[in-house]
Amino acid sequence: MDVTKLSSDLTVARAAADEVAHVLATNPAAVLLLPAGGTPVPLYRELVRRQHAGELDLGRARIFQLDEIVGVAPDAPESFHAFFRRHLFEPLGRNGDEGIHLLDGSAPDPAAEIRRHAQELRACGSADLVLLGLGLNGHVGFNEPGTRADDGARIVTLESTTIGAQDQDLVAQRAPELGMTLGLADILRGARIRVLVTGAKKRDILRRLLASPPTPALPASFLRAHADAGILADAEAAPSDTA
Repeated sequence: MDVTKLSSDLTVARAAADEVAHVLATNPAAVLLLPAGGTPVPLYRELVRRQHAGELDLGRARIFQLDEIVGVAPDAPESFHAFFRRHLFEPLGRNGDEGIHLLDGSAPDPAAEIRRHAQELRACGSADLVLLGLGLNGHVGFNEPGTRADDGARIVTLESTTIGAQDQDLVAQRAPELGMTLGLADILRGARIRVLVTGAKKRDILRRLLASPPTPALPASFLRAHADAGILADAEAAPSDTA
């Protein structure tokens, strides 16, 4: 995968927002598959800024949540569902419309919930743009080490590094054990994939990703076989030998 080395997390956010703008210029109703977490927060601020400045129109975009913690209600502030409402949909004025596709971590049948979500995505014809973060163990979404390229949407057992990266109030109350996620098969069907990698703590795993052949031990490595996948990395995360 090509690596675009940028000066800071803010320039990564702007570059990712440019990717969104490019896709929407071609198709205003494009399907966007988006992650939760700390890495994309500057991106969502930039998208909201551009929307209010009239530089971008997300009003018709169909937006899908990538993953969720099992057992956490949508209105719990630590849920990914609430994250999206707080950082993106409420600022955009898009709460509750039919183009927003979110997950319910407290669904009585979590496996059925993530299957429903994957079916809705397939009904849209897969994603036009997939934006991802990169976990410290090489996961994307909640596709933990051991994931195969053809694994679909499912419930997964979370590794300790993934648990430790969650909201600390949640971890203090009850460390999450399970997640629901769209699989690598769902991600790889996307037309365009960009991985956002920021901060010095991600440098080692990014170096491993760039050196690794596709392997279940490092799930993000399967993205290397995609025809239009790339990495947007800030100076702290990009290995020193990256141009």
